[in-house]
Amino acid sequence: MVKSSPSTDFSLVQGGPLFKCESRLHLVHPDRASRRRCMLAFIILTWLPIPLLALAEGGTAPHALFSEMQVHAQLLVALTVLIAAEPYVDRHTALAARQFRVSHLVGVGSRPALEDASRAAMRWRDNSLAEACLLLASFALVLVTPHDHSRTWMFNETGGAPSPAGWWYMTVSQPLVRFLALRWMWRAVVWARFLFRVSRLPLALVPTHPDMSGGLGFLAISQSSFAPVVFALSAGLAAYQWRLQPHGVVNDPLTYAIPQVVLGGILALAVYAPLGFFTPQLVKAKRRGDIRFSALAAWHSRRFERKWFRDDASGEVLGAPDFSSLADLGSSFIIARKMRLFPFEPRSLMGLAAAALAPLAILLIMDREFISVLKAIHDGLP
Repeated sequence: MVKSSPSTDFSLVQGGPLFKCESRLHLVHPDRASRRRCMLAFIILTWLPIPLLALAEGGTAPHALFSEMQVHAQLLVALTVLIAAEPYVDRHTALAARQFRVSHLVGVGSRPALEDASRAAMRWRDNSLAEACLLLASFALVLVTPHDHSRTWMFNETGGAPSPAGWWYMTVSQPLVRFLALRWMWRAVVWARFLFRVSRLPLALVPTHPDMSGGLGFLAISQSSFAPVVFALSAGLAAYQWRLQPHGVVNDPLTYAIPQVVLGGILALAVYAPLGFFTPQLVKAKRRGDIRFSALAAWHSRRFERKWFRDDASGEVLGAPDFSSLADLGSSFIIARKMRLFPFEPRSLMGLAAAALAPLAILLIMDREFISVLKAIHDGLP
């Protein structure tokens, strides 16, 4: 029986107490990418009781609840995206972990260390104590977060005590959303630790690799897969800003834009910072490539000039393989010289930035000003 290696079976999300509980309840399946059952179960648990309790309470609570976007954005948008993103991120990180082996970036002698790093990552992923601490932190935030009595659906009209809908939101819904967000942060830490351990292995980086990252270009793609998580966190912040400043995005754009840009910058830094672990080896590979290619280019150019630039040179120039080899060598030399010292790809960063700023576009559409903003941008272009 062939035993699969940890790097082949690497999974960032298929583990931990909550995932095991979801598996026992048949809400998720390791061989299926769909999370529809899980999303529906969380919506029933976190969102559905709130409008039912508000309707049972009567008065102004139902109108106040359905007039507030934050709670619905948190429980119907951010929460579902955090769950739906699991198979997408898991697939890309698993492919990246496998790529170190199949592309021979990690030599045969270092394969056991790579397997140890994979096993350690999955032990951290399955750590029950870590998830318990995240869950406790999620509930502890309820105690330290000040109550906003302007959210009238959350509090009784007399005495200011939380209403049944408010109790459910504060003790069940909000802690679960925060727990899912904190669990993604924990997964990012697990993934970053795995990349750190791999970056300390002797990697066979190739300066002439077309991705201009020595063969590590796939890491930028795997990091961009965290864009749905970035969108979910940004959507929660945008909904919160909308509740505080409901007069519209266009009337006070900085109120919305600055927090979104700051959050987007922080999240982009958190997502791409682990790639800096590979910079020392990229620097060494680039230096080796510069020295070796300079020597090879000098040797090849001297032979080429002796053959074709001497006075008695003869032979058919058109179609001569020497000219093709010179051009190929020049192209390889340029690629080696342009090799990045950080495995970064601009398009992946643009995707992450778009995910962070997408909630602003949604707010503009809701504010019926999206076309006006696009027209203003178009008119301002030269």
